[in-house]
Amino acid sequence: MYLANDAALKLEELGFSKTYYENEIAPFDFYEYDKQEWVIGGCVVPYGNLLAPNHIYEQGTWLPSLCDLMYWLADKGYTYTLECKERGHGFVVRVTDSSGKIIKEKGGTAEYALFKAIEQILG
Repeated sequence: MYLANDAALKLEELGFSKTYYENEIAPFDFYEYDKQEWVIGGCVVPYGNLLAPNHIYEQGTWLPSLCDLMYWLADKGYTYTLECKERGHGFVVRVTDSSGKIIKEKGGTAEYALFKAIEQILG
């Protein structure tokens, strides 16, 4: 569903940021604040009214979701395949850049496999 706090902080340190709802807080965003995990909640359209207290998203850590990671790759010009052969055996992601270079990473969750690929791209 979304990355753990340590992975989110690592991506933030590497310069990862939203490419969908760029520079905005969305009702479907996840945050960690004071060792609690929050979904912001609220109305998505037409107004985007938020339910969580503003200190959650102003002082907390944004936890990128699976969609955030996928949108980032696509918006940055990468193509990718995400594969799960059998439940319980994790995921494999193959990311290809515009020159044809392939990055292959594995993870126990789809989010973690994508995180590792993006970490390699940004690192």
